[in-house]
Amino acid sequence: MTKGDVSFTFLDRIGEIEQNIRDERWQSALALALTLPDICGGIAFPEMVKKYRDGRTMMDRYGNPTRDIGAQYTAWVDQYAAEFLKKDAADENPYLSGDRCWQLRCEYLHQNKGFVNTEEDREYHFHLGLNCGTSVCQFDQPAMSSKSEAEEIRLDIQQLCHRLCLAARKFYDDHHETKDFSLYNTPVIDFIQWTQESKTAKSSPLIVVMMEDKVTAMGVKMALEQDDVEAVYFDDFDAVKKKVKKKNVFCWVVGDTFADRIDPSWEIEKAAPVVTVSLPIDIKTLRRQVYGQMKGAKR
Repeated sequence: MTKGDVSFTFLDRIGEIEQNIRDERWQSALALALTLPDICGGIAFPEMVKKYRDGRTMMDRYGNPTRDIGAQYTAWVDQYAAEFLKKDAADENPYLSGDRCWQLRCEYLHQNKGFVNTEEDREYHFHLGLNCGTSVCQFDQPAMSSKSEAEEIRLDIQQLCHRLCLAARKFYDDHHETKDFSLYNTPVIDFIQWTQESKTAKSSPLIVVMMEDKVTAMGVKMALEQDDVEAVYFDDFDAVKKKVKKKNVFCWVVGDTFADRIDPSWEIEKAAPVVTVSLPIDIKTLRRQVYGQMKGAKR
């Protein structure tokens, strides 16, 4: 997807969480923050996939190995986010482990309900809070009453979201040059931009490069292209007739080996100037010549 592409990137997601925190949109901030380990876990541990009892790898409908999302999620939190999830930097272990964070993620995102904290079969019971302090958990009073033997987990939403963002940014900074974060972009099309780009593409000036040597032609093409000017190259007249006949050609750049073979039948845009070049090519001179011709051409 190129036209109108305004896809949400991994860093966009972190930025939106941080904006939600500033705007005190706590539900949105928490929901997005709890998805960060989903993305990072898939990037960090692609080898963690689901398997059948006989050891065979489960495949999805596209024929790819099925991610073991829970294992990836918990492993990433434990390995990459643990240092950010301690009540105190001096603590040996984080307050929120990967298993705990995974349970919180599943309960908050998928149960579509608040934390009733009455389920006796739960290992942990969560209590979310606001304005608790600077720690991920800053309660001094005893645990909220519960007849269950489950461990009580108290969390400050702002701090949890902030700390998950810090962990995700550090993970990105450390690995974006070797890992492909774009695999987890959210595709988004801006249809107004798409329409504008389509109109611009139809009216963009076109430079046609005709040379026998493809490597040289490609170099000339790249040297002549600009944001608002398109360039293409060919080594065959028939290809030009097929692919350029409906385009608005502003200039032809022709290698000297083609100069004596110019025929009006392939000059699709009769008024376009023709610039003949020979090796070695002085790119700066060629650019001045081509854009000078285009500027002086009457349209």
